[in-house]
Amino acid sequence: MLLVVLSWGIAFVAIKYLLEVQKFSAMGLTALRYVPAGAIVLAVMLVFYGPKRMLTVWGKEWRGISLYGITGVLGYNLALNFGETKIAAGTASLMVGLSPIFTLIASKLALREKITARKLLGIIVSFGGLFAVVRWGTNDPINFNYLWGVLITLGAPLSWAIYTIVGKPLVGREDSNLVTMSAILWGSLPLVFFLPKNMLLLPATAWAALAFLTLACTIFGFLVWSWALKHTEAARLGVVIYLIPLVTVLSSILLLGEKLTAGLVVGGLTLIGGVVLAET
Repeated sequence: MLLVVLSWGIAFVAIKYLLEVQKFSAMGLTALRYVPAGAIVLAVMLVFYGPKRMLTVWGKEWRGISLYGITGVLGYNLALNFGETKIAAGTASLMVGLSPIFTLIASKLALREKITARKLLGIIVSFGGLFAVVRWGTNDPINFNYLWGVLITLGAPLSWAIYTIVGKPLVGREDSNLVTMSAILWGSLPLVFFLPKNMLLLPATAWAALAFLTLACTIFGFLVWSWALKHTEAARLGVVIYLIPLVTVLSSILLLGEKLTAGLVVGGLTLIGGVVLAET
């Protein structure tokens, strides 16, 4: 899980690099990251599970796998990529750090359980930290374009919360690796139509960043996450995510030259503190 945290933290920087420096579109980046991942996992499933096992699981769990793919691949990544065209990588990562809060709220709503006073306080503190990050965490002007990026980015933790909740019973019933790879494949299929026409002209650095996103962050990260999801509570596992913004902020300063503002530090610590309070 620590390797997943490290790779997912740096992923925000790789995404920002491809969007800003290499001038990828948000849709094109999502397609170039997941179409190869879909092809790889299809080959792996055919070798290790075979068509018969795959079709049997798909026939039984097509609803869950579809939602798993829509939220984990399309929803999360399109929201994050579109959002990062307008906001900094560190800000986006801190916002995605709200995933455990969204997971907690969604879990409580789905199970109709009461939220304790401690958890409610943690939720309030987290959103207070989010406000500080958005309002004072950047040197960029606070205009409609920036706030639109913030709103779009919030779709990423919301999608991840649904992904986590849907995945918990799904990987409990079936082989977690088969389910996860199926979701990656199904979520990647629509993206074939959005592959950039000039992708063969991309420089080596762009391909290196894409390979990192596809192999380390997508295939390795998703498989490990689903394996861990099968062995622990969904809400408790979500706590691991609060380490990711720390990796992102440090790597974005070193690799992208993003500025570390007082608002980002105070707001980020408040946001993470609220997540920890709500989840412990």
